[in-house]
Amino acid sequence: MRPTEQQHRDALRLHADRLARHLEGKLPADSWRPVRLSYGLYYQLDHTSHMQRIKLPGGRMSAEQLDVLADVSDRYGRGIGHFTTRQDLQIHWVPVEQIMDMYDQLLRVGITTRGACADSVRNVTGCPYAGVSPDEPFDVSPYILAVHEYFLFNPLNLTLPRKFKIAVEGCPLDCAQVPVNDIGVYAKMRGGQRGFMVYAGGGLGSQPFLAQFLTDFIPDTDLLIWCEAIVRVQHRHGERKNRSRARMKYVVKKMGLERFRQMVADEVARVTAERGAELRREVQEAVDLHRDPPPVKTPPAGGQAAPGFAVWKATNTHPQGQAGYRAAVVQLPLGDLTTDQMRVLARLAREFGNGSLRATDDQNVVLPWIAESSLPALHATLVASELGNPDVSTINDVVSCPGMDYCSLAITRSMGMAERIRAHLLDEGEEFAARLGVFGVKISGCPNSCGQHHVGDIGLTGHTVTEQDGVQRPYYSILVGGSVGEGRGRIGKRLGRYPEEAASAAVAALARYYERERRKAERFPEFVDRVGLPQLATVAEAGAKAAGA
Repeated sequence: MRPTEQQHRDALRLHADRLARHLEGKLPADSWRPVRLSYGLYYQLDHTSHMQRIKLPGGRMSAEQLDVLADVSDRYGRGIGHFTTRQDLQIHWVPVEQIMDMYDQLLRVGITTRGACADSVRNVTGCPYAGVSPDEPFDVSPYILAVHEYFLFNPLNLTLPRKFKIAVEGCPLDCAQVPVNDIGVYAKMRGGQRGFMVYAGGGLGSQPFLAQFLTDFIPDTDLLIWCEAIVRVQHRHGERKNRSRARMKYVVKKMGLERFRQMVADEVARVTAERGAELRREVQEAVDLHRDPPPVKTPPAGGQAAPGFAVWKATNTHPQGQAGYRAAVVQLPLGDLTTDQMRVLARLAREFGNGSLRATDDQNVVLPWIAESSLPALHATLVASELGNPDVSTINDVVSCPGMDYCSLAITRSMGMAERIRAHLLDEGEEFAARLGVFGVKISGCPNSCGQHHVGDIGLTGHTVTEQDGVQRPYYSILVGGSVGEGRGRIGKRLGRYPEEAASAAVAALARYYERERRKAERFPEFVDRVGLPQLATVAEAGAKAAGA
């Protein structure tokens, strides 16, 4: 059953009561911690201020919702929002005394932060091109929302052994990164029937595991049955004493894949017998209610193209399945967006698109339903708002966690790495990134892999090294050749570790070498396999040494 507004209101009243008790000193910090985390409120680096994570299922937002997110970021943050690698929005420096007003404001436009942290089903991620991809078997949008809504008030939620992540993918690009999720599904068609291929047991962190194949096809209306069954297995068998071994990936490892598959199959049978008709009806209702209409008004067209338009169109737009339209990707440096820029994007979604936007797993925003004829005018407006950067999904579009600038767990300041890499490549010309093509650099400021460094073409993870003088200094370990995708998921191979100031030069050297030596249409993971780690390590080391000369 879809959660009602009354359920949300009742839960917030209980939350408000606990907050009041905490502020009065009647609920100690240790007892308040799981309560605040259940609604996505974290301590920041100084352990006195707070960060709020806001869930956006599948990254989907309406223009109205983005306007409210801008208002919330202004009123409760410091005028900046940060889009994450799981399609959430985070705002910083939130005063804990005002969170209930913030939650109320968000709920009025259909946004909840329930389960944005804690031992819960986290934000359900999905393809940001759902409904407009020319290559998708069908639109997975309603399925993303059905799974999200189903687990919000599920009795198992918020009492799991550890966080639990679900991804629903509909296009061949695997934008939702199925292999690194506890449950991941790919949309499939069989005999005219919609359905999903199911994987489970993936996750990154200090010990990365790729999700394991469970079954090649389930009917689409069985999706909640399978998700409920797999979550039950994790709830029952996940580690409860050692949190470092509490993710479902360790359940699969301990049981072995065949036993795990059988346990899931048995649980699917139980769930089907208990609630199968109800859960199938819930999925079907979500599909029947879903609407993602084209623009209702004729968008602006024509106008003088701004400088750089051709490159931007080539790297930042994708043809839709609907003739005459493209999806435009707005590149957000490291996922950051000012509230003024949020309002600009909301306005552009109304004026040029169909009033919807989607955050991506690589920290950008997609504006779907842009008429081909409107692209020059859209681009010119983006440029005027400092949102017209080209080179989406290239080496100039680095993915990064917030690092030491905000996070209490981080070891390095990962957010400065993108500019340092770009500085080392200036001699290659402004079009180097476009020539290099799709090339994912992903950075995490600590081993927890919030920046998903394990699956980047090049991944960097921050740590410290005690040098000969006895001083601990920040370093980056560099991984190469990671990837996601159906049948293509792989963890990057460790190349070496480099001082923080030399790591960007090593990455730039690897990029130059790849552009020079690759074969036609050779992806970087394939290049890594062909060339080999010893040669790539030599290239990276030479680049790092040259930068320090």
